Amino acid sequence: MAELVAAVDETAANVLLQDALATLMLPPQNGSSSLGPFVVNYGATGKLSGGTADLIPPGTIRISDLQLAFSLSLAIGIDLAKVIPEICLPQVCIDIPCVGKVCTPKICLPRPTITVPLSFSDVVKATVDLGVDVQLIGPNWHVDAILQGIPNLQLGAAAIALLAAIDAALTVALLAIPLVGLFLAIIVNIILGLIAIAGATGLLGPILTPFLAGLRIPVYDQPKHFEAIPGMGAIDPPVFIELDAVTAVVDGSGGEDELVVSIDIS
Repeated sequence: MAELVAAVDETAANVLLQDALATLMLPPQNGSSSLGPFVVNYGATGKLSGGTADLIPPGTIRISDLQLAFSLSLAIGIDLAKVIPEICLPQVCIDIPCVGKVCTPKICLPRPTITVPLSFSDVVKATVDLGVDVQLIGPNWHVDAILQGIPNLQLGAAAIALLAAIDAALTVALLAIPLVGLFLAIIVNIILGLIAIAGATGLLGPILTPFLAGLRIPVYDQPKHFEAIPGMGAIDPPVFIELDAVTAVVDGSGGEDELVVSIDIS
């Protein structure tokens, strides 16, 4: 039987959760993706906050309404030659006596490759299921809540806002192209309308999911060689104990769901 046992109920677990999230740093994400015919290079940062913890025996900590605030730096590239057909003005030819047939040059409308920068920030909510993981790493025991699954990630509203931001940024860039800017903007707007929310969600999902995929929230961190009683002087040295084994479970056997950490000492 464990010599030391510490237990926290759901109220205390929510306090621990908020304290842990306040100091949790999510690594930035970088990569490339696509949105229909558009190539998207991105950099992303994120921060977690909020949420309500629910302890579910025998080993799950469910956090509902966890908020992921994110910021994206996007470079949206499109090769207009792959989007619209070549459009050329018809040649006009006339016969000039003593000269012969003379034709106007073939003039085709430009279809440039463009890249449009865009910054976008929003907040999405998620429900995540965490398991309890115990490891002795170096001189310290670590008890962490680690991701088991993501039952729900609410991307719809953010996808709508992102699609609108992309539409606005591309429209401004295309309208600046001489002669054909309005025509190109109309074509691209039609394409974005066909891509719709599903396409924007497909872009956002792979960008934001990695912020949660490696989620590890610290619960308990203590040296294996632990100072139990501080020293009071040369003739009264400190007393140390060894934390030989640490286990952690979500337990509901006492009538209330609790996160229980048990410790064997010597």
